[in-house]
Amino acid sequence: MLAAIACDGSNSSKKIMSETDMVAYLIQLHIAEAQVQNLRLKKDSSEVVFKIYETHLLAKNGFSDTLFINSYNYYLQYPKQLESIYEAVVDSISVRKSKDDLLK
Repeated sequence: MLAAIACDGSNSSKKIMSETDMVAYLIQLHIAEAQVQNLRLKKDSSEVVFKIYETHLLAKNGFSDTLFINSYNYYLQYPKQLESIYEAVVDSISVRKSKDDLLK
């Protein structure tokens, strides 16, 4: 999914999501992806279900897919910022998983 985004040649001068918004959205996106994987559907079906999740998350957050793609492509040009974003995403998901594990 993200590899396709990386290939887009968008101009970085377009409006982009803040780092905070990118972190929050990527957390939601990765959690949705894991939920779809847990459904153990065939690849075609899982892609359809994930696209529905993705569309819902974009609408819920008030983002367009173009804004997300432009933002992701922008941050690809700045590896330190992208690394910082993903560190926050991984840390947040790890904390959530730890809390869930404690509640089991």
